[in-house]
Amino acid sequence: MLCMIVRCGSYDHHLYALNYKDCCCAYKVSCGGSIYGSPAVDMAHDRIYVACTSGLVTAISLEVPSFRIVWQYEAGAAIFSSLAIDHQSGNVVCCLVNGLVIALNSHGTVVWKATVGGPIFAGACVSSALPSQC
Repeated sequence: MLCMIVRCGSYDHHLYALNYKDCCCAYKVSCGGSIYGSPAVDMAHDRIYVACTSGLVTAISLEVPSFRIVWQYEAGAAIFSSLAIDHQSGNVVCCLVNGLVIALNSHGTVVWKATVGGPIFAGACVSSALPSQC
């Protein structure tokens, strides 16, 4: 039988993995700040990514039983939004309250940055661009 896990962030700085069937906490990981956005799951790399108000982006291994932190990136400004994954490249897109949008590769290295005209509180939406949009 499939075990359903519900993952959610909390104001108490933890990412929780809740076992839906058994009504219990399977694990929790401290992420360094309050988590307002939804975690992003990347099954291709067996990782879950979460961002928090301290500006940390955390990559957590989904491999059982460790659920260990693989890397953390200090973005330099609070992140209130959900992260988005570009499934073609594997990059994680983060929107910061200082108006910066960054993409990190699966190793936590910045691959591009863009600045918009004001604070960002909503998450990014990643889709394939039509040739006319590039």
